[in-house]
Amino acid sequence: CANHDAGGKDDEDDDEDNVSMHVVDVTDSQQVEDMVQSIVLKWGGIDVLINNAGGAQAKKGSSETLDSNDLKHLLDLNVVSVHIVTSAVLRHAMLLKNHNDEGSGGKIVNISSRAGKVGLPQMSFYVASKFALEGLTAAMAEELRDKNIQINTLSPGMVDTQSFPKPAGKPGVRSAESVADGLWTILNNPKGVTGHYLHVDELDQARARGLPDTAALKPIREPLF
Repeated sequence: CANHDAGGKDDEDDDEDNVSMHVVDVTDSQQVEDMVQSIVLKWGGIDVLINNAGGAQAKKGSSETLDSNDLKHLLDLNVVSVHIVTSAVLRHAMLLKNHNDEGSGGKIVNISSRAGKVGLPQMSFYVASKFALEGLTAAMAEELRDKNIQINTLSPGMVDTQSFPKPAGKPGVRSAESVADGLWTILNNPKGVTGHYLHVDELDQARARGLPDTAALKPIREPLF
């Protein structure tokens, strides 16, 4: 949780004046409730929520060979935790009037994957969790549309991270820093754009074609036939 409106402070001020850190299990409702309430108490509200916690399936394999308990665990982490955190933030912050009396509002970004759009063999559990995340996001976007709260998903692509390292030179692998433009495109999108999906690779393609960044924002909800 960071305060980006701390103008006038000296550079040597302690970081704790502008940033607070909270370590919780996002699948534990009570821990999340306590965390969100403490953040609201300290900072006065929450303007942006990025649901980034998640994981991969325990092992790859055809669906009939996998343990259903692993699916339950993955859904708990990749989907249920998103609802737990988002619900708490909505109830304690975004759906309440803020300190400026501007009414409810906020931006929510759920970190997703292209696996939430296509079926990938040997990865049915992960695919199921990301399809579910896309569906949850689309439904909540409709519920929050008239509340000045935008909720969208961001697919970062194949990112080389400490937790999920990628082979050197593998095509399509990108750095964590290169995902920032995709995040800012969502956060700075025109008011009212909600229930959309952005893949960072497609943002790169839009720019290469000379298109505006918003061209990479696609509605999760498919048009009727």
